[in-house]
Amino acid sequence: MNIVRKVALAAVVWLGATVAFGAASRQPNVVLVMADDLGWGDVGYHGGEAATPNIDRISSQGVRFSRFYAQPICSPTRAALMTGRYAWRSGMASGVVLNHLDYGLPLDEVTLGEVMKSAGYGTYCVGKWHLGHVTPEYLPTERGFDYHYGLYTAIDHFTHKWNGALDWHRNREPLREEGYATDLLGDDCVRIIEEHEFDEEPMFLYHPMFAVHAWNQSTEEYMAPYSDVKDPKRRGLLGLIAAMDNQFGRIVDALEARGQLQNTLVFFLSDNGGCERQAGENGPLRAGKGSYYEGGVRVPAFAYWLGKIEGGRTSDALAHAVDIMPTLANLVGAELPDKPIDGRDLAPVLFEGAESTGREEIVFILEDSERLRRGAIIDWPWKLRRTAKKNGPWVYELFNIREDPYEKDNAYEKARAHPEIVDRLSRRLDHLKKEAPPALWQTGDGDKPEGWEPPEVIGPDA
Repeated sequence: MNIVRKVALAAVVWLGATVAFGAASRQPNVVLVMADDLGWGDVGYHGGEAATPNIDRISSQGVRFSRFYAQPICSPTRAALMTGRYAWRSGMASGVVLNHLDYGLPLDEVTLGEVMKSAGYGTYCVGKWHLGHVTPEYLPTERGFDYHYGLYTAIDHFTHKWNGALDWHRNREPLREEGYATDLLGDDCVRIIEEHEFDEEPMFLYHPMFAVHAWNQSTEEYMAPYSDVKDPKRRGLLGLIAAMDNQFGRIVDALEARGQLQNTLVFFLSDNGGCERQAGENGPLRAGKGSYYEGGVRVPAFAYWLGKIEGGRTSDALAHAVDIMPTLANLVGAELPDKPIDGRDLAPVLFEGAESTGREEIVFILEDSERLRRGAIIDWPWKLRRTAKKNGPWVYELFNIREDPYEKDNAYEKARAHPEIVDRLSRRLDHLKKEAPPALWQTGDGDKPEGWEPPEVIGPDA
């Protein structure tokens, strides 16, 4: 472990007297579930055709967020979630860590796993890591998690392989086992809950699902209720959503069976909007995965805690994935890392019914690459998107997302309206860009380069 990392970790200490419900309170368990590519319109409670009975039932007993944001693709959201910092602060705001790429979340970043472990938690990561794997130091078991089961990048749901490499592991050991990835991951979450010694230590279970990624990776069993859906992509995706919802329900049922619902905060979100090419549904929001329009970054999210969070509520508070770390750190009595933290504590919204945390700004990206310059920021109720080729002029899009949530009207395009807002938000982006390190993202279309061999931590497909 390098010196910088040791210093960063030394700052993460448990302050037992600051537990949210009093010094004498029993520390709560935390189950953090993140779906992969689940679109705004692909949960039942948003009125789409996807049946998500478990998500609908459990979220109805908690607080649903109507303005919860993530990054538009996988690795950047995971970086934000794990650090409480915008992904651009760690160079992770663009691109995803494919299995042939050799970068990851910088090792001097302190993760949520480390924060929870410092507070005395047993820490588990079950699912898709996607924050680096080129050397063991980047893996979840070296970044605060006592245990990991699942994948580091992306796989076929049935063979657990991709790009000629096996990517299925338990605690860094490659596994060759049969089974459907979503079911195997759900089984392991249930097993952990059944076997965890709650009297000895509280549990932090982070479950970054691989569902609902890839429409052609469902099973006939999960697709059966949608036999009347003619579009094979849509039918396949609906099957993936059914699988995801089923496993989420099993996790909550396992908590209930262990008598832990009244001592467990369950938080659910998606890592980005649904992928339109894969039949993801984000309606009525504009666009989807990969876009900074609302359909790419505004995601389903809710929190549930029996007896602690009043059910039947929908919060309009502006929130982002970076808010998870400070919320959990303050809840369990852990000190935040000694770095700029962009997240806000959601406790007033969750437990007191507050309308807001005071957040009005979300800064999605500040990129200045060889190929493209771009920026995206919300300063409520305004949202500015700007793009430019390397040496070209900025092209601006300005939306009032309170009055125009579906982004149909580019206010700046109409007679250059609100130039003062465009100027103010552009200057804000320019100022913050001074704090951003170079982007770590590397170009690549997903295909392994000629002569590429998988790193040892993934392993070749024999």
